[in-house]
Amino acid sequence: MTTIDATPPADFPAQVVIMDKELGQRHPDKAFYLRVQVEKGVDRVDLDGAVTPLDARKIALSKGYSPTHWMQVGDARPISY
Repeated sequence: MTTIDATPPADFPAQVVIMDKELGQRHPDKAFYLRVQVEKGVDRVDLDGAVTPLDARKIALSKGYSPTHWMQVGDARPISY
């Protein structure tokens, strides 16, 4: 068994919209969520109903967040909006 270090790099953005295609196939209105770095770890905020990364960002903004990047599960680095 190989151990994988899933700790994000120090410069990883504090708020990133995540697109999870596998989850979206099972639950189409739950394909996106917001990963928010907090003092004690990471919080997840569901972005129900988002169809595109821009939809997801608009929903996050309406909830008072300000994501600067998005990425798909499994991507190496987030993409700037």
